[in-house]
Amino acid sequence: MQVFSRHFYSLMRKFKVFLTTLAFVWLWICGFWAIYRYFGSGAIAWLGLLLNAWALPLWMLLRSIWPEKYRGDQRESAAFAAVLAGLAVVLLTDTDRGQPVYLAICNLFIFLVYLFHLSAVRHPDMPAVDSRFPELVVTSCKIWHAEEYARRNNFCGLLLIFLRGRCCADSRALIAELRELSPHLQKRSVGLVLFSTSPASDWGGSGQLAAEILQLESGACANLPFVVAGGAPLLPCSRTTAAARPCQWLLDSEGVVVWRHLPHNYRTPGSADLLRSQLFRLEE
Repeated sequence: MQVFSRHFYSLMRKFKVFLTTLAFVWLWICGFWAIYRYFGSGAIAWLGLLLNAWALPLWMLLRSIWPEKYRGDQRESAAFAAVLAGLAVVLLTDTDRGQPVYLAICNLFIFLVYLFHLSAVRHPDMPAVDSRFPELVVTSCKIWHAEEYARRNNFCGLLLIFLRGRCCADSRALIAELRELSPHLQKRSVGLVLFSTSPASDWGGSGQLAAEILQLESGACANLPFVVAGGAPLLPCSRTTAAARPCQWLLDSEGVVVWRHLPHNYRTPGSADLLRSQLFRLEE
C-alpha cells in the first residue's frame, strides 16, 4: 500500500509540473493572440486581455531575474491586481461579451489554480520538535549528521534551510535576505547550512554568506521526506527533475529540533525576519 501511495503521489507531482508549464504556455499564447487581434480590430478589450494574460508570466519573470527587488507573497498581490484590472477593462469595453471576456475569465481561473494548488507543498511525516534531526545523504553518498557537524565547528546551534532549487525565484530571494541574517547567526554562534538538489556551484550569489551549501542525493532513502522526485520546474536551467521541499529547521548543539517551519506553498518559504525571531529558542 505504501509503495502504491508513493508512486501515486509521484505521478501527481509530475502532473502538477506539467499543468504548471501548460498554464504559463497558455498565458503567453493568449497574450500574443490579444496583440494580434488588437492590431486587427483596434478594440480596447484586447489590450485588457493582454494585461490579464501576461500579468502573472511577466511578474514571475521579473521575480526570476531580480529576486532581491521583486518579492512575492501568498497571493502574488502585484500580479493579482493586474489580472483583475485587465478583466475589468475587458468587461467594461467588450459590450458584445465576445471572446475577450471568456478568455479573461479563463485566465483568472488559471491564476487562482496556480496560486492555491499548483504551487502548494505537501509535507510527509517530518521530524517533530524535541526529536533528533535525522541523518542526510549528500553528494558522493556522504552522511551528514547534525550533532557531529555542530560539535566539529563548535556551534551552539544550527539553522538548516532547504531551498527548492536554483530556478526558484523565492529560493534566491531568501538567499539574498540571509546576508542580513548572517551577523545575528555569527553573534549567537549558530551555523547556517543550506540544502538543495542543485549543485553548490549553482548558488553563485551566496558567496557572501557564512554558510555551507550541500547538495542532497535525490535518490537516497534517507532524503525522501525532504526531496520531491519530479518536483523541479520544466525549465532549461533545471539540471535535475528533483526539488527539495522548502522548509527551515532550528537545532540545538545536540541536533535536537527546537523549531521548524513547514510552508504550505513554495512561493512563501519563510523570511529572514521569521528566522531571526526564532533564534531566542536556543537560549531557553
